[in-house]
Amino acid sequence: MLAILLRLLSVFLMIGMGWVARQRQMIDADTTRNLSRLLTNFFYPALIFTSMLRNFDTAGLAAHWLLPAGGFLIMLTGFGIGLLVERLVVDPHSQQGHAFLFQCTVNNYSFLPMPLALMLWGEAGVAGLIFSTLGPEVAVWTLGVYALSGRQLRRESLRHLVNAPLLTMAAALVFILLRDGLPSNAVSLLALPAVQATCESIMSALTLIGGATIPVAMIVAGSRMAGLQGHHLFSRLQISVGVLRLVMIPAAAIVLLHILPLPADVERILCLVAVMPSAITSVVLSEIYRADSEFAASSVLITHFFCLLTIPLWLLLLNG
Repeated sequence: MLAILLRLLSVFLMIGMGWVARQRQMIDADTTRNLSRLLTNFFYPALIFTSMLRNFDTAGLAAHWLLPAGGFLIMLTGFGIGLLVERLVVDPHSQQGHAFLFQCTVNNYSFLPMPLALMLWGEAGVAGLIFSTLGPEVAVWTLGVYALSGRQLRRESLRHLVNAPLLTMAAALVFILLRDGLPSNAVSLLALPAVQATCESIMSALTLIGGATIPVAMIVAGSRMAGLQGHHLFSRLQISVGVLRLVMIPAAAIVLLHILPLPADVERILCLVAVMPSAITSVVLSEIYRADSEFAASSVLITHFFCLLTIPLWLLLLNG
């Protein structure tokens, strides 16, 4: 457990750097917003493209289609549990009720588990995690928006599915399919030294750019958390969210994942996703869809604080 805790602490050290930078006014809200745009439109797409090309082929994609399906299943599990318990703790028709259901549905499924996947399983683990985010991304703009908007799903919310990371993932999938289906004469052309050198130069540049994804994402997360104002952190409702998000929903999702006939590498990545805390983006989305953003901010703070304990315990249990 100590080794797992130390790895998790290294992640929160990077988050802490972003928090300190925001507190000391080295970066502000506008800088954080611009860093987020760079992260979403340049750093993360570069990491997606290089990781998928280096770790997947056509056969591998076919064998790992359960990753995005399992990611969506995790979010669907949280959504179902949220629907079952919401009337016991909150008015489901209130703004707070809308934010509550979203917190049960969507967790921090990409950037927070990414450094852990890298530490535990290397670049192949990161590639698998990236591929799995396709399912949760769909869940955010369907189940998540349905929850935040008061049980409504508008057509314009689906437009957010067309974004740089998902477009890059689609491009990488097409590139892999084309690469593995090339005729022999095209393969011979690609084997020319000049062509190989050009491709290697492009991949090296993209690898360097993508390498900034994890530290930049953690600094952005820390800066955003420093800007949150959590109120009534230890209210009955917030404690309910913490128990659901960090214990009950992960337990239910992990049981489902164990029941399904999943390959070991797929299951371990999905289990890592399942034990993550609330999504930091829930605060921004709550503001957009007029849910209770203060409640969302408090949920983010309390679940990220206690996940320092729960994530090592879950990983110890799963690896034991």
